[in-house]
Amino acid sequence: MARKIFISYKYGDSQVQRLQNVGLLNTTTVRHYVDALQTLLDANDHINKGEDDGEDMSDFKDETIASNLRNKIWDSSITVILISKGMKDLFVVENDQWIPWEIAYSLKEITRDGRTSGTNAMLAVALPDENGSYSYIVNHYNCVTSWNTGSLFKILGDNMFNRNNKNLIRCSTCQGTHHTGDDHSYIHPVKWSDFIANVNGHLDHVVGHQSNLDHFDITKEV
Repeated sequence: MARKIFISYKYGDSQVQRLQNVGLLNTTTVRHYVDALQTLLDANDHINKGEDDGEDMSDFKDETIASNLRNKIWDSSITVILISKGMKDLFVVENDQWIPWEIAYSLKEITRDGRTSGTNAMLAVALPDENGSYSYIVNHYNCVTSWNTGSLFKILGDNMFNRNNKNLIRCSTCQGTHHTGDDHSYIHPVKWSDFIANVNGHLDHVVGHQSNLDHFDITKEV
C-alpha cells in the first residue's frame, strides 16, 4: 500500500557513517541518507512528501519555509524522523529548531477547508555515527535494549516509551523493570540497519498505532 511520507532530519549533519555511493572527496551527511531512503520508498511505491535535494529554501523567510513544510506534513500520513548524532544545535533553544516543530505539527490534527489531517504515524530511525556505531543513542545489554531518550529533542523523547498501560517485567538478571513487546512507543525507534532490512514492516507497525491513539500519552507541543 502506497503511503505519503514526510522525512524530518538535520540536513548538514556529517556525524554519520560514510555511504559507499558518496564520492571519497565528498562528506556524507544526513541528506545522503535521505536520498538512500527515497530510493527505498520509490522501490516500495511510497511517496516522499519532503523537499527534493535541489529544493533549496535557505534564502526564504522562516514563515515561508514553515508554510511550505505545513503543506507537506498536512498531506502526509507518516513522519519519519532521522536521528543523527549532531541533530541538535545545543546553542539554539528547541522551539527555534525545525525538527521539534515538524514533529509537533505531525502529531496534531489539522483541519483545512472541511478536511482534517489526522495525527501522523511516527517512526524514528537512528543513523550510525561516523564510526558506524549506534551507541550514542541505543545500547544492547544482556537483558535489555536501552535508548538514550534524554539526549533527544524533548518532544521526541517524550513520545517514546509513552504507552499508558505499560507491559513491564521485573528482570531477574539486573533486578530492573523493563518494557516488553514492540508497542511501547508512539514514535517507534529503530536502527537504520534494521529499518532498511524491512521498510514496509516498520511502516506498517507504526500505522497500526494511529487507530490506538488513546493507548499513548502523546505530547503535541514543543
